[in-house]
Amino acid sequence: MSLPAHRCGGCGALLQSVDELDRQDGTAGRSWSCTYCGTSVPGIVGEKLSHRRDGSATDRRS
Repeated sequence: MSLPAHRCGGCGALLQSVDELDRQDGTAGRSWSCTYCGTSVPGIVGEKLSHRRDGSATDRRS
């Protein structure tokens, strides 16, 4: 199974972790954008990356 990733349409960055996304909470749910350029990222991509467990130091889930 491949790891979730998304190529940003604005700057071309390969987004592979939630650390590379900005999250905005709203009344209708969450929206996601690229940390580097601010381009909107599809919600399904943001959600998949936010639930990814990679064992890195920033992964707070145990």
